[in-house]
Amino acid sequence: MLSKSVFLLAGAGFAVAQSISSQCSSTLVTIAGSPDSACLNPSGIVQIALTNSNSSIIPAVDSWLTGLCALGPCSNSSLQAVATNLTGGCSSELASLGLTPNGSTNLTVYLEEAYPTLRQVLCLKDTSANELCATEELTGVQNSTGTLTINNFISVVGQIVSGSGSIPQSVTCSNCSKAGYTIADQNFPALVSNTTSTVQQTCGSSFTDGQVPSGIEETASNSSSSSGGSTGGAVSLSVNSLSMGVTMLVVVSSVFAIFA
Repeated sequence: MLSKSVFLLAGAGFAVAQSISSQCSSTLVTIAGSPDSACLNPSGIVQIALTNSNSSIIPAVDSWLTGLCALGPCSNSSLQAVATNLTGGCSSELASLGLTPNGSTNLTVYLEEAYPTLRQVLCLKDTSANELCATEELTGVQNSTGTLTINNFISVVGQIVSGSGSIPQSVTCSNCSKAGYTIADQNFPALVSNTTSTVQQTCGSSFTDGQVPSGIEETASNSSSSSGGSTGGAVSLSVNSLSMGVTMLVVVSSVFAIFA
């Protein structure tokens, strides 16, 4: 569901970044400053990394996703370039995420297959609230757990993933989550079908009827991404903190686990 995908995406990135190698850090900075990553709005990720330790990260995440969704989708050649660089410079970090591709070929396949669906889900918008579903879901969790800061996010994610913490049902079974589940089911039916019974027990049979609720719209731009513009100014603000944010992008290739 959408709420789980948002938490695993960000949480895994933060966790890896805490023990990132200097080689991988350098690789991520190179990726973030290249035209191939422009479609991922890397400057927005920098702002997440620079969020005050006592402040909620939600506004920065919302800003990053808003910018990302306004850009055109990454091309397969851009994803291939990112995958090749990641495989070459961040092999141990990828392994810590459970990704052990033999060279860049497998990672490229994962990225190409997973990226469109994850982008589609993360760019859903609740028109009644006039905000992105990801922002709405994170806010719902924050209202239940307390302020989601850059410092406590990992512990909150860990509790949710381990089962010792829980996402409020108002978030788990929301229209946004249903829309995310529906899109995942349409694109990866063999994977998502394994969750149908559990989801129905939690949210009711109508949750898995294959319909996107009214008021939920897709905002992901389909226009061609611009490769112009430099992110060098943003990168120079914080080379070390950038590695934490950019690592979030690696987890796109884990979409198969996200919806399990």
